[in-house]
Amino acid sequence: MKRFLIHSHVLAAFLQLAPLARIAQTAPGLIATPTLCILRWVFGTAAVAGSFHGLSGATGMAPTAVRATNGVRTSVTFSITSSSHGTARSYSALSGLPPGTTLSTRGTLSGTPTSSGSFTLSIRGWQTTSLSGNWSDQNVAVTVVGANPPAVTSQPVGLTVAPGDAASFTATFTGDQPLALRWFKEDLEVRNATNATLTLSNVQAADAGRYRLRLVNDLGTVFTDWATLTVQAAVAKPVISAQPVGRRLHAGEPVALAVSATGPDLVYAWTRDGAPVGGSTPTLNLGAATASLAGVYRVRVSNPGGTVDSEAAVVGVSGPVVWDAPTRVADSVRLLFNGLEGRRYAVDSSPSPQGPFTTLAEMMTQAGGTVVFDPITQPGRFYRVRPLP
Repeated sequence: MKRFLIHSHVLAAFLQLAPLARIAQTAPGLIATPTLCILRWVFGTAAVAGSFHGLSGATGMAPTAVRATNGVRTSVTFSITSSSHGTARSYSALSGLPPGTTLSTRGTLSGTPTSSGSFTLSIRGWQTTSLSGNWSDQNVAVTVVGANPPAVTSQPVGLTVAPGDAASFTATFTGDQPLALRWFKEDLEVRNATNATLTLSNVQAADAGRYRLRLVNDLGTVFTDWATLTVQAAVAKPVISAQPVGRRLHAGEPVALAVSATGPDLVYAWTRDGAPVGGSTPTLNLGAATASLAGVYRVRVSNPGGTVDSEAAVVGVSGPVVWDAPTRVADSVRLLFNGLEGRRYAVDSSPSPQGPFTTLAEMMTQAGGTVVFDPITQPGRFYRVRPLP
Protein backbone atom coordinates (compact mmCIF):
# COMPACT_ATOMS: atom_id res chain seq x y z
CA MET A 1 0.00 0.00 0.00
CA LYS A 2 1.35 3.36 -1.02
CA ARG A 3 1.34 6.31 1.32
CA PHE A 4 0.60 9.86 0.18
CA LEU A 5 1.35 13.15 1.82
CA ILE A 6 -1.64 15.39 1.20
CA HIS A 7 -2.14 18.99 2.28
CA SER A 8 -5.45 19.57 4.07
CA HIS A 9 -7.01 21.93 1.50
CA VAL A 10 -5.95 19.58 -1.32
CA LEU A 11 -7.61 16.69 0.52
CA ALA A 12 -10.87 18.60 0.87
CA ALA A 13 -10.92 19.44 -2.82
CA PHE A 14 -10.20 15.87 -3.75
CA LEU A 15 -13.08 14.55 -1.62
CA GLN A 16 -15.48 16.91 -3.37
CA LEU A 17 -14.35 15.55 -6.75
CA ALA A 18 -14.44 11.90 -5.64
CA PRO A 19 -17.82 11.54 -3.85
CA LEU A 20 -17.58 7.74 -3.65
CA ALA A 21 -14.35 7.70 -1.68
CA ARG A 22 -14.60 6.92 1.99
CA ILE A 23 -12.03 6.82 4.76
CA ALA A 24 -11.10 3.26 5.56
CA GLN A 25 -8.37 3.73 8.11
CA THR A 26 -6.36 6.50 9.70
CA ALA A 27 -2.80 5.84 10.72
CA PRO A 28 -2.43 5.86 14.49
CA GLY A 29 -0.63 8.80 16.02
CA LEU A 30 -0.90 11.18 13.03
CA ILE A 31 -4.54 12.30 13.24
CA ALA A 32 -3.63 15.16 15.56
CA THR A 33 -1.20 16.72 13.05
CA PRO A 34 -2.95 19.88 11.78
CA THR A 35 -1.54 19.89 8.25
CA LEU A 36 -0.71 16.27 7.53
CA CYS A 37 -2.86 13.16 7.32
CA ILE A 38 -1.92 9.71 6.11
CA LEU A 39 -4.94 8.08 4.41
CA ARG A 40 -5.76 4.67 3.10
CA TRP A 41 -8.90 4.64 0.99
CA VAL A 42 -11.01 2.35 -1.11
CA PHE A 43 -13.74 3.10 -3.59
CA GLY A 44 -17.34 2.01 -2.98
CA THR A 45 -20.51 2.86 -1.12
CA ALA A 46 -20.88 3.53 2.58
CA ALA A 47 -23.88 3.98 4.93
CA VAL A 48 -24.28 7.31 6.70
CA ALA A 49 -27.47 7.70 8.77
CA GLY A 50 -29.64 10.67 7.92
CA SER A 51 -28.16 11.35 4.46
CA PHE A 52 -27.69 9.66 1.13
CA HIS A 53 -25.73 6.61 2.13
CA GLY A 54 -22.02 7.13 1.40
CA LEU A 55 -22.49 10.88 0.83
CA SER A 56 -21.67 13.75 3.10
CA GLY A 57 -23.98 16.65 3.89
CA ALA A 58 -27.31 16.94 5.74
CA THR A 59 -30.47 15.48 4.18
CA GLY A 60 -33.86 17.22 4.28
CA MET A 61 -37.52 16.36 3.50
CA ALA A 62 -40.17 18.58 1.97
CA PRO A 63 -42.94 18.74 2.90
CA THR A 64 -42.60 17.14 6.33
CA ALA A 65 -46.35 16.93 6.98
CA VAL A 66 -49.40 16.46 4.74
CA ARG A 67 -53.14 16.84 5.38
CA ALA A 68 -55.77 15.11 3.21
CA THR A 69 -59.51 14.49 3.36
CA ASN A 70 -61.14 11.07 3.51
CA GLY A 71 -63.02 10.43 0.25
CA VAL A 72 -61.46 13.38 -1.58
CA ARG A 73 -58.71 12.88 -4.18
CA THR A 74 -55.35 14.27 -3.14
CA SER A 75 -51.94 14.79 -4.76
CA VAL A 76 -48.70 16.02 -3.23
CA THR A 77 -45.08 15.62 -4.34
CA PHE A 78 -42.21 15.04 -1.93
CA SER A 79 -38.51 15.69 -2.33
CA ILE A 80 -35.49 14.47 -0.40
CA THR A 81 -32.45 16.68 -0.77
CA SER A 82 -28.81 16.39 0.31
CA SER A 83 -26.99 19.65 0.96
CA SER A 84 -23.95 18.29 -0.88
CA HIS A 85 -25.48 16.19 -3.65
CA GLY A 86 -28.84 17.62 -4.56
CA THR A 87 -32.31 16.07 -4.80
CA ALA A 88 -33.18 12.40 -5.00
CA ARG A 89 -34.19 11.31 -8.52
CA SER A 90 -36.59 8.46 -7.68
CA TYR A 91 -38.72 7.45 -4.68
CA SER A 92 -40.37 4.42 -3.11
CA ALA A 93 -42.72 3.99 -0.14
CA LEU A 94 -41.45 1.74 2.63
CA SER A 95 -44.50 1.78 4.91
CA GLY A 96 -47.37 3.90 6.20
CA LEU A 97 -49.27 4.66 2.99
CA PRO A 98 -52.84 5.74 3.83
CA PRO A 99 -55.34 3.25 2.35
CA GLY A 100 -56.43 4.33 -1.12
CA THR A 101 -53.18 6.15 -2.00
CA THR A 102 -49.97 5.31 -3.86
CA LEU A 103 -46.52 6.89 -4.17
CA SER A 104 -45.06 7.25 -7.66
CA THR A 105 -41.34 6.89 -8.43
CA ARG A 106 -41.30 10.66 -8.89
CA GLY A 107 -42.32 11.10 -5.25
CA THR A 108 -45.97 12.00 -5.79
CA LEU A 109 -48.51 10.76 -3.24
CA SER A 110 -51.89 10.52 -4.96
CA GLY A 111 -55.25 8.81 -4.71
CA THR A 112 -58.48 9.01 -2.72
CA PRO A 113 -57.97 8.17 0.98
CA THR A 114 -60.46 5.63 2.28
CA SER A 115 -59.63 5.75 5.99
CA SER A 116 -59.30 8.68 8.37
CA GLY A 117 -56.49 8.87 10.88
CA SER A 118 -52.84 9.71 11.40
CA PHE A 119 -50.20 7.88 9.36
CA THR A 120 -46.39 7.91 9.38
CA LEU A 121 -45.31 7.54 5.75
CA SER A 122 -41.73 6.29 5.34
CA ILE A 123 -40.21 7.30 1.98
CA ARG A 124 -36.88 6.25 0.46
CA GLY A 125 -35.20 8.70 -1.90
CA TRP A 126 -32.83 7.17 -4.42
CA GLN A 127 -29.85 8.87 -6.08
CA THR A 128 -30.71 7.45 -9.50
CA THR A 129 -33.90 7.41 -11.58
CA SER A 130 -34.08 3.61 -11.42
CA LEU A 131 -34.58 3.16 -7.65
CA SER A 132 -30.94 2.19 -7.22
CA GLY A 133 -27.69 3.52 -5.92
CA ASN A 134 -27.39 5.47 -2.70
CA TRP A 135 -30.54 6.37 -0.74
CA SER A 136 -31.96 8.21 2.25
CA ASP A 137 -35.05 7.26 4.31
CA GLN A 138 -37.31 10.01 5.63
CA ASN A 139 -40.67 10.06 7.49
CA VAL A 140 -43.68 12.23 6.69
CA ALA A 141 -46.69 12.81 8.96
CA VAL A 142 -49.88 12.27 6.92
CA THR A 143 -53.20 13.22 8.53
CA VAL A 144 -56.39 12.11 6.78
CA VAL A 145 -59.40 13.98 8.11
CA GLY A 146 -63.02 13.01 7.61
CA ALA A 147 -65.39 14.51 5.11
CA ASN A 148 -68.34 14.51 7.55
CA PRO A 149 -68.43 16.82 10.56
CA PRO A 150 -70.20 15.57 13.71
CA ALA A 151 -74.00 15.81 13.74
CA VAL A 152 -76.44 14.91 16.51
CA THR A 153 -79.27 12.62 15.41
CA SER A 154 -81.05 12.20 18.77
CA GLN A 155 -80.81 14.37 21.87
CA PRO A 156 -80.42 13.24 25.50
CA VAL A 157 -83.67 13.37 27.48
CA GLY A 158 -84.14 14.96 30.91
CA LEU A 159 -84.81 12.74 33.93
CA THR A 160 -86.34 12.93 37.41
CA VAL A 161 -85.00 10.36 39.89
CA ALA A 162 -85.08 9.69 43.62
CA PRO A 163 -81.91 9.97 45.71
CA GLY A 164 -79.85 6.79 45.45
CA ASP A 165 -81.24 5.79 42.04
CA ALA A 166 -79.20 5.65 38.82
CA ALA A 167 -79.60 8.08 35.91
CA SER A 168 -78.48 7.70 32.28
CA PHE A 169 -78.30 10.13 29.37
CA THR A 170 -77.73 8.94 25.79
CA ALA A 171 -77.19 10.72 22.48
CA THR A 172 -76.83 9.34 18.95
CA PHE A 173 -74.82 11.04 16.23
CA THR A 174 -72.92 10.75 12.95
CA GLY A 175 -69.48 11.98 11.92
CA ASP A 176 -66.15 10.71 10.68
CA GLN A 177 -63.59 9.22 12.99
CA PRO A 178 -61.60 10.05 14.94
CA LEU A 179 -64.53 11.47 16.88
CA ALA A 180 -63.91 12.62 20.46
CA LEU A 181 -66.81 12.60 22.96
CA ARG A 182 -67.03 14.42 26.28
CA TRP A 183 -69.97 14.98 28.64
CA PHE A 184 -70.34 18.25 30.50
CA LYS A 185 -72.37 19.32 33.50
CA GLU A 186 -73.04 23.06 33.42
CA ASP A 187 -69.94 23.52 31.17
CA LEU A 188 -67.68 21.55 33.53
CA GLU A 189 -66.25 18.27 32.21
CA VAL A 190 -67.64 15.12 33.80
CA ARG A 191 -64.75 12.90 34.81
CA ASN A 192 -64.21 9.79 32.64
CA ALA A 193 -67.38 10.54 30.65
CA THR A 194 -66.24 9.86 27.07
CA ASN A 195 -68.95 7.55 25.72
CA ALA A 196 -72.26 8.09 23.97
CA THR A 197 -74.07 7.18 27.22
CA LEU A 198 -73.47 8.92 30.54
CA THR A 199 -74.49 6.82 33.57
CA LEU A 200 -74.62 8.26 37.08
CA SER A 201 -75.05 5.77 39.93
CA ASN A 202 -76.34 6.53 43.42
CA VAL A 203 -77.60 9.96 42.38
CA GLN A 204 -77.67 12.62 45.10
CA ALA A 205 -78.91 16.21 45.26
CA ALA A 206 -75.49 17.52 44.18
CA ASP A 207 -75.84 15.67 40.84
CA ALA A 208 -78.89 17.72 39.82
CA GLY A 209 -78.30 20.07 36.89
CA ARG A 210 -77.98 20.31 33.11
CA TYR A 211 -75.91 17.85 31.07
CA ARG A 212 -74.84 17.81 27.43
CA LEU A 213 -72.41 15.97 25.13
CA ARG A 214 -69.68 17.59 23.03
CA LEU A 215 -68.58 15.91 19.78
CA VAL A 216 -65.33 16.85 18.03
CA ASN A 217 -63.60 15.64 14.88
CA ASP A 218 -61.21 17.23 12.42
CA LEU A 219 -64.04 19.05 10.66
CA GLY A 220 -65.91 20.62 13.55
CA THR A 221 -67.35 20.70 17.05
CA VAL A 222 -71.01 20.37 18.04
CA PHE A 223 -72.95 20.06 21.31
CA THR A 224 -76.18 18.26 22.07
CA ASP A 225 -79.09 20.08 23.67
CA TRP A 226 -79.11 20.36 27.44
CA ALA A 227 -80.77 17.50 29.38
CA THR A 228 -81.85 18.36 32.92
CA LEU A 229 -81.44 15.92 35.79
CA THR A 230 -83.89 16.56 38.62
CA VAL A 231 -83.29 14.82 41.95
CA GLN A 232 -86.34 14.52 44.18
CA ALA A 233 -86.16 15.91 47.68
CA ALA A 234 -85.14 13.44 50.34
CA VAL A 235 -88.16 11.53 51.72
CA ALA A 236 -88.51 10.75 55.41
CA LYS A 237 -88.61 7.10 56.38
CA PRO A 238 -92.08 5.79 57.38
CA VAL A 239 -93.05 5.86 61.05
CA ILE A 240 -95.54 3.35 62.49
CA SER A 241 -97.81 5.13 64.92
CA ALA A 242 -100.11 2.19 65.78
CA GLN A 243 -99.04 -1.45 65.66
CA PRO A 244 -101.28 -4.29 64.45
CA VAL A 245 -102.84 -6.14 67.41
CA GLY A 246 -103.12 -9.91 67.48
CA ARG A 247 -106.01 -11.77 69.17
CA ARG A 248 -107.70 -15.11 69.72
CA LEU A 249 -110.67 -15.72 67.44
CA HIS A 250 -113.46 -18.24 67.13
CA ALA A 251 -113.77 -20.05 63.84
CA GLY A 252 -115.95 -18.06 61.50
CA GLU A 253 -115.11 -14.65 62.95
CA PRO A 254 -113.66 -12.15 60.46
CA VAL A 255 -109.86 -11.92 60.49
CA ALA A 256 -108.79 -8.26 60.30
CA LEU A 257 -105.52 -6.56 61.26
CA ALA A 258 -104.63 -2.90 60.88
CA VAL A 259 -101.57 -0.68 61.09
CA SER A 260 -101.26 3.09 61.19
CA ALA A 261 -98.16 4.78 59.68
CA THR A 262 -97.10 8.27 58.63
CA GLY A 263 -95.03 9.37 55.64
CA PRO A 264 -95.49 10.05 51.91
CA ASP A 265 -95.97 7.40 49.22
CA LEU A 266 -96.40 4.52 51.65
CA VAL A 267 -96.44 0.92 50.40
CA TYR A 268 -97.65 -1.96 52.60
CA ALA A 269 -96.68 -5.65 52.45
CA TRP A 270 -98.26 -8.11 54.92
CA THR A 271 -96.82 -11.52 55.83
CA ARG A 272 -97.91 -14.53 57.90
CA ASP A 273 -95.08 -16.56 59.39
CA GLY A 274 -92.74 -14.77 56.96
CA ALA A 275 -94.73 -15.61 53.79
CA PRO A 276 -96.59 -12.91 51.82
CA VAL A 277 -100.37 -12.91 52.25
CA GLY A 278 -101.17 -10.36 49.55
CA GLY A 279 -102.22 -7.37 51.63
CA SER A 280 -101.11 -4.00 50.23
CA THR A 281 -103.18 -1.58 52.34
CA PRO A 282 -103.05 -0.50 56.00
CA THR A 283 -105.85 -2.98 56.82
CA LEU A 284 -105.57 -6.69 56.19
CA ASN A 285 -108.93 -8.47 55.76
CA LEU A 286 -108.72 -12.25 55.37
CA GLY A 287 -112.40 -13.21 55.70
CA ALA A 288 -113.79 -15.82 58.11
CA ALA A 289 -111.29 -17.31 60.52
CA THR A 290 -110.14 -20.87 59.97
CA ALA A 291 -107.36 -22.86 61.56
CA SER A 292 -105.15 -22.20 58.50
CA LEU A 293 -105.23 -18.46 59.17
CA ALA A 294 -103.60 -18.75 62.60
CA GLY A 295 -100.02 -17.47 62.75
CA VAL A 296 -97.69 -14.54 63.33
CA TYR A 297 -98.50 -11.51 61.19
CA ARG A 298 -96.27 -8.52 60.35
CA VAL A 299 -96.47 -5.66 57.90
CA ARG A 300 -93.59 -3.88 56.16
CA VAL A 301 -94.18 -0.21 55.38
CA SER A 302 -91.94 1.36 52.71
CA ASN A 303 -91.45 4.58 50.78
CA PRO A 304 -88.51 6.15 48.86
CA GLY A 305 -87.01 7.16 52.20
CA GLY A 306 -86.73 3.67 53.65
CA THR A 307 -88.51 0.68 55.16
CA VAL A 308 -89.86 -0.20 58.62
CA ASP A 309 -91.34 -3.47 59.91
CA SER A 310 -94.19 -3.68 62.40
CA GLU A 311 -94.21 -5.67 65.59
CA ALA A 312 -95.57 -9.21 65.49
CA ALA A 313 -99.33 -9.73 65.80
CA VAL A 314 -100.26 -13.29 66.83
CA VAL A 315 -103.61 -14.60 65.64
CA GLY A 316 -105.05 -17.76 67.22
CA VAL A 317 -108.18 -19.57 65.99
CA SER A 318 -110.39 -21.76 68.23
CA GLY A 319 -113.64 -23.56 67.59
CA PRO A 320 -116.96 -21.73 67.20
CA VAL A 321 -118.87 -20.45 70.23
CA VAL A 322 -121.19 -23.18 71.62
CA TRP A 323 -123.30 -23.67 74.77
CA ASP A 324 -122.54 -26.38 77.24
CA ALA A 325 -125.43 -28.35 78.71
CA PRO A 326 -127.52 -26.04 80.99
CA THR A 327 -127.82 -26.78 84.67
CA ARG A 328 -130.48 -25.69 87.16
CA VAL A 329 -129.53 -23.99 90.35
CA ALA A 330 -132.52 -23.21 92.66
CA ASP A 331 -134.91 -21.17 90.58
CA SER A 332 -132.31 -20.24 87.94
CA VAL A 333 -130.76 -21.94 84.95
CA ARG A 334 -126.99 -21.80 84.67
CA LEU A 335 -125.67 -21.49 81.09
CA LEU A 336 -122.02 -22.16 80.25
CA PHE A 337 -120.18 -21.57 76.93
CA ASN A 338 -116.61 -21.92 75.69
CA GLY A 339 -115.49 -18.31 75.88
CA LEU A 340 -111.86 -17.34 75.24
CA GLU A 341 -109.94 -15.82 78.10
CA GLY A 342 -109.86 -12.05 77.89
CA ARG A 343 -112.61 -11.78 75.21
CA ARG A 344 -115.87 -9.91 75.74
CA TYR A 345 -119.18 -11.49 74.87
CA ALA A 346 -122.82 -10.41 74.69
CA VAL A 347 -125.70 -12.67 75.79
CA ASP A 348 -128.98 -12.03 73.98
CA SER A 349 -132.52 -13.31 74.65
CA SER A 350 -135.63 -13.62 72.51
CA PRO A 351 -139.03 -15.36 72.77
CA SER A 352 -138.51 -16.70 69.26
CA PRO A 353 -135.54 -18.34 67.49
CA GLN A 354 -135.97 -15.79 64.73
CA GLY A 355 -135.74 -12.85 67.15
CA PRO A 356 -135.75 -10.05 67.73
CA PHE A 357 -133.07 -10.58 70.38
CA THR A 358 -132.44 -8.31 73.27
CA THR A 359 -129.05 -8.06 74.91
CA LEU A 360 -129.27 -9.17 78.49
CA ALA A 361 -125.66 -8.79 79.51
CA GLU A 362 -122.10 -8.17 78.33
CA MET A 363 -119.27 -9.95 80.10
CA MET A 364 -115.61 -10.84 79.86
CA THR A 365 -114.44 -14.41 80.29
CA GLN A 366 -112.32 -15.29 83.27
CA ALA A 367 -109.47 -17.71 83.62
CA GLY A 368 -110.27 -20.99 81.98
CA GLY A 369 -112.34 -19.40 79.24
CA THR A 370 -115.80 -20.50 80.52
CA VAL A 371 -118.60 -18.03 81.26
CA VAL A 372 -121.47 -18.85 83.63
CA PHE A 373 -124.69 -16.94 83.11
CA ASP A 374 -127.72 -17.28 85.38
CA PRO A 375 -130.78 -16.07 83.51
CA ILE A 376 -134.07 -15.36 85.29
CA THR A 377 -136.35 -18.25 84.71
CA GLN A 378 -138.68 -17.31 81.93
CA PRO A 379 -140.38 -20.20 80.18
CA GLY A 380 -139.92 -20.38 76.41
CA ARG A 381 -136.95 -17.98 76.13
CA PHE A 382 -134.16 -18.44 73.61
CA TYR A 383 -130.61 -17.37 74.35
CA ARG A 384 -127.59 -16.74 72.19
CA VAL A 385 -124.01 -15.65 72.86
CA ARG A 386 -121.92 -13.35 70.59
CA PRO A 387 -118.20 -12.58 70.77
CA LEU A 388 -117.70 -8.83 70.69
CA PRO A 389 -114.98 -7.16 68.58
